[in-house]
Amino acid sequence: MGRFDVWPTPSTLGRLLRFGALGAAGFGLNIAVTAVLTEMFGAPEELAFAISLAVVFVFSFLTSRYVIFAGAATGDPRKQLVKFAISSATFRGAEYLGFLLLHTAIGLNYLVAIPAVLGVSFLTKFVAYSNVVFKPDGEAP
Repeated sequence: MGRFDVWPTPSTLGRLLRFGALGAAGFGLNIAVTAVLTEMFGAPEELAFAISLAVVFVFSFLTSRYVIFAGAATGDPRKQLVKFAISSATFRGAEYLGFLLLHTAIGLNYLVAIPAVLGVSFLTKFVAYSNVVFKPDGEAP
């Protein structure tokens, strides 16, 4: 029987740490862009937040492609962008459904449900991005 390692390799652990750090940076960027557009340029909050979501989406794609999963830079960026957009939308929907399941259906406190859902989503996104979205062309998932 083969050996099964449950611990990530150092390179996978490094990508996971970068993924978390850039996720936190994206959160800060979202707040900063929204605040700057609202406070300095007088944009309505709704428009400022929508713009910040677009900025963070681009930031997340570029940092995922060139920093976190740097080996993926050899893949077709258009295909990866489409996969990233579809997976991002799918994850947002799944996060919302997971929240509804835990909070609304099961009755878990929302302050417990949110980190539970987002924690599972974080790890699932990392695996999906590593094995599907940011695989160089020609590599099997």
